Amino acid sequence: TVAAAAAAGAAVAVLDADADGADTAAGQVRATGGRACAHRVDVTVETEVAEALDAAAADLGGIDAVLHVAGVMRGQGLDVRDVPVALWAQVIAVNLTGPFLVAKHAARHLLPHGGVLVLVGSKAGVQTGSGSVPYGASKGGLHGLALTLARQLGPQGIRVHTLCPGDIDTPLMRRSLSEARANGADGGRIAAVEAALGRPEDVASALVLLASSASAGLTGTVCTG
Repeated sequence: TVAAAAAAGAAVAVLDADADGADTAAGQVRATGGRACAHRVDVTVETEVAEALDAAAADLGGIDAVLHVAGVMRGQGLDVRDVPVALWAQVIAVNLTGPFLVAKHAARHLLPHGGVLVLVGSKAGVQTGSGSVPYGASKGGLHGLALTLARQLGPQGIRVHTLCPGDIDTPLMRRSLSEARANGADGGRIAAVEAALGRPEDVASALVLLASSASAGLTGTVCTG
């Protein structure tokens, strides 16, 4: 996503819990002549979210679009009766409270001049359900959050989108499938999912499109695939 945004001409701030990974991604953009900065952030901690967005705005001279892609996928294959409350809380904190905090503090930067907020949901939250109870619930909640944000912020000049892809070939998905196997999920179904995984590059392209002026006539959209 960072590379796709930079290729489209955007100056990019990479905000991630993995400080080294964020620095590497920003460095790759700068190596190709782009403009980028990096800041560590835990999206479940409000002060860190606020400070990271403030720092990004200071580094780049303002913020025009925020793409929220942070997420965790835990509890695959667990029966609801076996889901620990601590696991539920962890997934909800990252996948639902995190986007809320990002939206809350991104709005401060976007409201003066308008802008775009794109949240990455999941097909699991709007169509198919999930093999993980907390993950499916968190993405369903994120869909509702985005619709509400679009209703509230749209009249104030902020477009809000949700991108809800299907299963994508990412390290997060691979770990989730391994967890599902360990928890006794059906091997045939897992193999079918693996065979049909989508490409991360396609999701990145869609994110950049939604953040661009080419999507100026859209808001509150859910794109699934």
